[in-house]
Amino acid sequence: MANSPTNFIKSDPDCIIDIQTPRYSFLSAQYKHRSFAYKTMRNRLPAILENIIENITKDAENIIAEFGEETRKEIYDVADRILKLKFKLENDYVMKTFKGEARDKKLWNDFLNQQNNDSNSFLKACWLYAECYVYRRLYYFFENHRILKTYDYFSQNKQKAFTISVGAMLNVFEVLQSMKSHISDDNLKLLLKLNLWGNRCDLSISSGKEVKPGDNPFELARNLDKKIIVDESCKIIECLNHADRKNSVIEFICDNAGYELFTDFILADYLIESKLVSKVRFNLKAMPWFISDATFNDFRWSLEYMKNHSSPVLREYGQKWQAFVIGNKFELANVNYFWTSPYEYYRMPEIDPELHKRLSKSHLVIFKGDLNYRKLISDFSWDCTESFKTCLKGFQPTNLCSLRTIKADLICGLLEGQSKSLEKENNEWMITGEFGTIQFAAKCDCFHNSDR
Repeated sequence: MANSPTNFIKSDPDCIIDIQTPRYSFLSAQYKHRSFAYKTMRNRLPAILENIIENITKDAENIIAEFGEETRKEIYDVADRILKLKFKLENDYVMKTFKGEARDKKLWNDFLNQQNNDSNSFLKACWLYAECYVYRRLYYFFENHRILKTYDYFSQNKQKAFTISVGAMLNVFEVLQSMKSHISDDNLKLLLKLNLWGNRCDLSISSGKEVKPGDNPFELARNLDKKIIVDESCKIIECLNHADRKNSVIEFICDNAGYELFTDFILADYLIESKLVSKVRFNLKAMPWFISDATFNDFRWSLEYMKNHSSPVLREYGQKWQAFVIGNKFELANVNYFWTSPYEYYRMPEIDPELHKRLSKSHLVIFKGDLNYRKLISDFSWDCTESFKTCLKGFQPTNLCSLRTIKADLICGLLEGQSKSLEKENNEWMITGEFGTIQFAAKCDCFHNSDR
């Protein structure tokens, strides 16, 4: 592995300004004061890259045993490239275009070529763009090797996140059985909240460290109601109750694998079994992304793990959901690289009109988690009382909602004075995952219920 002076970088580059992000500006690591963008790009991401180097070199013999001796050279070449990426990140290099093999090369290079040269660097660029670039560049190192191109360097973390959650899953199934004998809006609301709090299990926030859900998730969901600072779940339920039950499709824009993906399955199962919708389509990542984001392999592995588990109820549901996939009640959307692009979602009609057209045919799109929220409203220092609809910047292919535990310092839709009250409670309330939001935007103004 090549030597790199990264370990000697201690002080901030000259571009860093110790002020708070100005109102109505892009979030960026160059603004240091109380900035999670700064903490991520200066501390968290370099640590994540170090962890990946450590993991693939420590696990090298196992990888070689699986893929062959030729892999040894590839492992250390990739580790060397990651170390150089870390150095460039820490020293605010310009984000270069992609060469070599990358199916989404044009998508990324078109984006990078449109950026202002003065701000197209790791620390001066919009946080969303720079963080996505790091994860995309990371995968680029693997996909440009003959053997490692299919290797998921986050898979062990994601699979462990699923297996350590079995106790919580069994508790969920126990409660779910009684729910199915009594279909109600209250049950649906509780499942939306279960799905929301599943988003707490985010390995990118813990830098890959184990995050285990509590063993009684429904009790936790009930007890956390006061932590949902925007709750428009009644609007979502009204929207679902207006669906054409024989032909309605719900789109999940998924976030994390592990326990959160399990709660996606639970909500989707209830929507199908209660005959509110005819199909749930899952949109997954085309590559390893933000440590714990769910890929197509994670989806299939999770169902296979359940189907072969010693627990009868896990086996039953694993088989049932695999049958749902075969029967097209659960559908995996085709691979789409827009989900791993740097683009905000308001750009979708221009950048990927076919995807926008497909979403517009669904009754509801459920966007999961923090990164999807950042792409919905942009990494932008909004006034926190701006409406959700305003911050979507016209992105409204159909009815849509966001279920998010707050782990980044941007938000909209709060009441006047609400953020100041939260600040008094905890001045880091926007980055801990302690609070959540359930936000909804109707395609037309036909849903009036509010929980506010």
